[in-house]
Amino acid sequence: MSAPTHAPSAPVAAPTAAAGTAPAQDAVPFAYAGGYAPHCAGVHALVRRADGRVEALLAAALPGSPTWLHLADNGTRLHALLEEDHALASFAVDPLDGALTLLEHHATGGELPVHLAFDAERRQAWIAHYGDGTLRRAGLDGRGALQAPDRTINPRKDAEAGGAPGPDVQAHAHMVRRHPRWPLMLASDLGRDLLRVWRLDDDRIDPKEPIELDGLRLPTGSGPRHFVFHPSLTGQLYLLNEQANALDWLALDESGRLRHRERMSSLPAGFEGLSHASDLLISPDRRRLFALNRLHDAIAVFDVDGAGRPSWAGEVWAQGSYPRSATLSRDGHALWVCLQRSHQICVFDLEGGDLDGGALPRFDGRFIAMPGAACVVFR
Repeated sequence: MSAPTHAPSAPVAAPTAAAGTAPAQDAVPFAYAGGYAPHCAGVHALVRRADGRVEALLAAALPGSPTWLHLADNGTRLHALLEEDHALASFAVDPLDGALTLLEHHATGGELPVHLAFDAERRQAWIAHYGDGTLRRAGLDGRGALQAPDRTINPRKDAEAGGAPGPDVQAHAHMVRRHPRWPLMLASDLGRDLLRVWRLDDDRIDPKEPIELDGLRLPTGSGPRHFVFHPSLTGQLYLLNEQANALDWLALDESGRLRHRERMSSLPAGFEGLSHASDLLISPDRRRLFALNRLHDAIAVFDVDGAGRPSWAGEVWAQGSYPRSATLSRDGHALWVCLQRSHQICVFDLEGGDLDGGALPRFDGRFIAMPGAACVVFR
């Protein structure tokens, strides 16, 4: 692992008002956004002006594409993965004006960090690296800042049952997440078409290495990317496959055994052409799944019944190019979609959270300029 780099704690100026806009005191961030270099120069603060417009203002200059952000400690700490710089940064967030103060900056030791699973109870995070397929653990210090990773899980080298590819096939860890109730951790490996599973040790004094279980091998060319657990049906989850443009409905038991239930396309019937699925979310009322499709540039919507089974409900245009990620508003009534190649964020109304009528998300008319838009987190 490469040696970590440290940056001294430094205040980062709060967003200031441009000429002709609302005064600076009205520009308190309600969210933060990150994106891809060279267009995105760091973490941006989203602020509402007096006339209702939303602006993205540079709040912390950072190199290397802050493409994944996570707010922790009741919104007082912001952690950023710098994908192209192979690094992470932690900020203190001022509770009043939202100004960011850099606490730590470290190399992650892996290549292309793209996602992290934050564990507040254990005071740590696991980071997924797309470039080399590793997962690396970073602990938190007394200030709530992520430290340089101190533990690594490498891609499995052994051939597995079911026609697994050999070690020459490149692993691409795309996402890692803890199960909300069971001592399990899952990670998608897009390169090897695997959904990997580990049992975690609960001993906080002398933690042992996570124990890797069998996981689930997916059809060749699936490209598993993002997944979500059902909020109330503990043994169910949904996996979006980037290359196959497909949604998988899966079962999981407490021992960590995964079982495939059903696969359906994230594209409309009759679609021909190139598309890459990206992000997946489940609505707060548990009745809808939202899947993003890049190049096709649409939001696919699936209804979820009481047993957890998804079914195609329709799709809506994303209003721009290359929807990379989406975030639900705090109240669950809106979907904020990051459009990387359009350099914008668009907002979709979810009918006040009441989806019984079957209405699809409706664009509410807001285009927010955001360079290289990749992610949004709400305070």
